[in-house]
Amino acid sequence: MIRGVVFDLDGTLLDHDGAELAALSKLYPTLLAGDNGPQRWLAFPDFAAAWHEAAERGWQRYVAGELSFAAQRTWRVQQVMALQDEAGDGRQPLTEQEVDDIFARYLTLYEESWSLYPDTVPCLEALSAYPLGVITNGDGAQQRQKLAQTGIAERFASVVVSGEVGVAKPQREIFERSAEELGLPPNELLFIGDNPENDVRGARQAGWHAIWLNRDCSRQEVAALTVADLTDVPRLVVDGFSSER
Repeated sequence: MIRGVVFDLDGTLLDHDGAELAALSKLYPTLLAGDNGPQRWLAFPDFAAAWHEAAERGWQRYVAGELSFAAQRTWRVQQVMALQDEAGDGRQPLTEQEVDDIFARYLTLYEESWSLYPDTVPCLEALSAYPLGVITNGDGAQQRQKLAQTGIAERFASVVVSGEVGVAKPQREIFERSAEELGLPPNELLFIGDNPENDVRGARQAGWHAIWLNRDCSRQEVAALTVADLTDVPRLVVDGFSSER
């Protein structure tokens, strides 16, 4: 029997990829405008793809302890601009200040672009009788800002952020922290997230039920109940969801 429901944040409740793309679409023209003379730039789709890949790699290095939270931010800018140089930009390497300025501009645009998926609030409202929680990997201030800015912070009885507790998904300890805050045993908790490794495997290894939220309709095989959006989650919970289905 499910008595509590916990969600991942980015890619599950909040459209991180959409916010990233919106921010980059506004940042990209400003970078072009700052150049002097005719130069060859990566096309925007290539620029956005390179940024997204560098962000993912930088985040993994941060989780592994190879980079600080601040360093992984500027590292992605350096990686993308290095590709830009290979494309024939021909300018001098960016200074540390210039790298910081580019990321600061991106961050402002990214924060302005935060939005929830259309199915987020209806799902949370339908589950309002249950204790709800969030487990998210990231910086505590930024992840809590996302919840507050999008108007859903008060819906959660527990919010556990890796940057605040010193452990990250898929580690068992972060799920144990959430269960403790909710006052429920693992076998009565359901976790919903978009990452098969961090969310699904992490939750199940901690003794939780889990649902894989496959918004991108990936063909990846994951040993868990899979949904394409949050629409059916309340019904599954009420009907007595079992991760063995």
